[in-house]
Amino acid sequence: MPLLSLDQSLELENEAANKLYSQHLNKYMLQIFDILGLKEMDIKGAEGVEIWLNDGRTLLDFSAGLGVVGLGHNHKRIIEAERKCHERKVIDCIKIAPHKLQGALAYNLSLFLPPPLTVSFFAVSGAEANEAAMKLSERVQTPKGKKKFLCMRGAFHGKTHGPLSLTTATDVQSGFLLGVPEENVIYVRYGDIGAMREVIKAETDSRGRNPIIAAIVETINGTTCEIPAIGYLSQFAELCRQNDILSIFDEVKVGMGRSGRFCAFQYEDAVPDIVTLAKTLGGGKREVAVMVTSQALFDRAYGNKQDCNLHSSSFSGLGESCAVAIETLNILQDEGLIENAERLGDYLSTRLHDLKARYPRQIVDVRGRGLFQAIRLNFHQDLVSRLIDVSKNPLFQTYQTVLIGALTRQLFERHNVLVHFQPGARDILHFMPPFVAQEQHIDKLIAALDDTLSSGIADATLRFVTQNIKRVFRDLT
Repeated sequence: MPLLSLDQSLELENEAANKLYSQHLNKYMLQIFDILGLKEMDIKGAEGVEIWLNDGRTLLDFSAGLGVVGLGHNHKRIIEAERKCHERKVIDCIKIAPHKLQGALAYNLSLFLPPPLTVSFFAVSGAEANEAAMKLSERVQTPKGKKKFLCMRGAFHGKTHGPLSLTTATDVQSGFLLGVPEENVIYVRYGDIGAMREVIKAETDSRGRNPIIAAIVETINGTTCEIPAIGYLSQFAELCRQNDILSIFDEVKVGMGRSGRFCAFQYEDAVPDIVTLAKTLGGGKREVAVMVTSQALFDRAYGNKQDCNLHSSSFSGLGESCAVAIETLNILQDEGLIENAERLGDYLSTRLHDLKARYPRQIVDVRGRGLFQAIRLNFHQDLVSRLIDVSKNPLFQTYQTVLIGALTRQLFERHNVLVHFQPGARDILHFMPPFVAQEQHIDKLIAALDDTLSSGIADATLRFVTQNIKRVFRDLT
């Protein structure tokens, strides 16, 4: 079979494309997409909050690439920035000389962050940014004999070997040799500064020394959408400083304006030693992430000609990626999108709380901030247990999986709304629209949720089970 050209690839029929996906990528993920009704989502194009399908449907995207598409799909200024790079034949990769766009992007980032966070390391994913944060921390702290990381139970920091060691939001560690041995990781409860204080005290010896390299925390929990109490992050950073522990704030999912501030920690008077950012930084078009720290800490880790390149990446700071990230920061400022995320987030929160008041038995609580919000649902699992036995099905591991899958599929098929959930919190439905969304988009989401909940979760579940009944039991009996 000859190579596919780009034109042929763009014009692939959905069935043929899915066949290639199954044969050459991940047939098991395709099965999950099929269960959720998304396998046949034949996408024609996308712009802003909308995704257009070849069957004529228009979807509202309240998933936004799990946070990547903060500016919306195919923002005109991002496309123009790419075009400008192409016309000027901007160099993407130069490793034996400085790249001016890297310096410009790092400078711009420093203007959005409090001092002394002024020095950047560029990566291509949030996991890589967290990896860089961990390695910098180790370079600074291991000469003192420190060898442990402190992290939160139920956290997600990435799936590369280092961050994987600190990730317990869902079972993604099984079968892997972790980058940081289990005995070198300390877990405490998210949002509990007292528990953190007690752990540090227990780890401190008679000479006042502790073995903790760094403490890392998501400023908003990316799986459960929990916001810690006001003051927690500032106390977190201060407690670290008092005990010679570096503080790492993971803003990969909620940074870049999603919370209604550039970083969620900026709701407080809190400054970490290191912050990590990704997702929206690439404008929805490029893989860009960054670790930002102080010059003093960077110097302690890599501050000489022999060590300055100890941590590097082939694709760190490619020219066009930096150009897009530079334009992204300017768009956020020029178009007031961070302010819109705060304003629209308040509107979304109000509408979700109104919905909770209408359906108090189904909606347990409303969570989140800005344009990262969620509802936790009471599914009454005894209902679905009478419809289907999931005990032997590896895809439907729990009744919650069936129920959240049913609700997600119903919103997509009946209401043309895309939402998502996380494996580590199967009773929580997430809403992450692009920052360019408006009130009418929120209204459509609420109307879709209202219709689905008024019909009853039983109705959605019965439809879901009926649609998947053959698949549920295929190869299991």
